[in-house]
Amino acid sequence: MKKLFTILTVFITIFSLRAQELNSNQESGSERKNDIILDPILLIAVPMINVSYERLINKDMGIGVNAMVTLSDEVDDFKQFSPYFRYYMGKKYASGFFFEGFVPVTLQNDAYYSYQYDDYTNSYYYINNAKKNTTTVGVGFGVGGKWIIKDRLVIEASGGIARRFGDFDNYDIGPVTGKIMGGIGYRF
Repeated sequence: MKKLFTILTVFITIFSLRAQELNSNQESGSERKNDIILDPILLIAVPMINVSYERLINKDMGIGVNAMVTLSDEVDDFKQFSPYFRYYMGKKYASGFFFEGFVPVTLQNDAYYSYQYDDYTNSYYYINNAKKNTTTVGVGFGVGGKWIIKDRLVIEASGGIARRFGDFDNYDIGPVTGKIMGGIGYRF
């Protein structure tokens, strides 16, 4: 996981430097069209990397992708990638209150344990465990707000819920997933 975090950090840094170079060549007064946001709360609390990239189409709309990846070995392996579309209602360029539709693609690796009952001892005993990889796709809806400070600093608070499609009878993952962001970022 340290390699994944290092690669992600290098990618964001290179992408950010390239975007600054491109923006310095543009005319002054043109709007910046890209947002990248990282959620420090989930990084500390879970730990989970929760990062979003958004390309702004115009002052009212944007498309992007959110990635949530667990970093801890104590919880089941969980990855979710959610492309989304947003509609903004603020007065500033692509800011303020927004609605979003998203499509979560969830990859989860869960451990399952089997037990058998022994009539002689009147107790259960462990037989085996297995890992099950599950991939689901869903459709979701979210709301939130995005605020731009000093033309570059971005603060976002958003959340959404989605219905996943698939067979969930034998697994503990359930048909509902969510997406949350309480992050800070950069507009370039």
